[in-house]
Amino acid sequence: MAIIIREENGTQAKQLLEHIKTLPFATVIEEKGKSFLEASEKYNAVSVDEFFDELDNSIRKRYAGSTDI
Repeated sequence: MAIIIREENGTQAKQLLEHIKTLPFATVIEEKGKSFLEASEKYNAVSVDEFFDELDNSIRKRYAGSTDI
């Protein structure tokens, strides 16, 4: 599962959200009135940097000693 928290209301952000709504494998739950901090805490969201650090560590552990990557 991935959670996207949209912080701005610009045209591109709205277009991205509308596109995501059309995807058959995605569900959009809109919660108005919540701050970024409240929403991120509720859904245990992590920053992009933290996400990629965790992903990188998982890949390294999975392929430790392998020449496949």
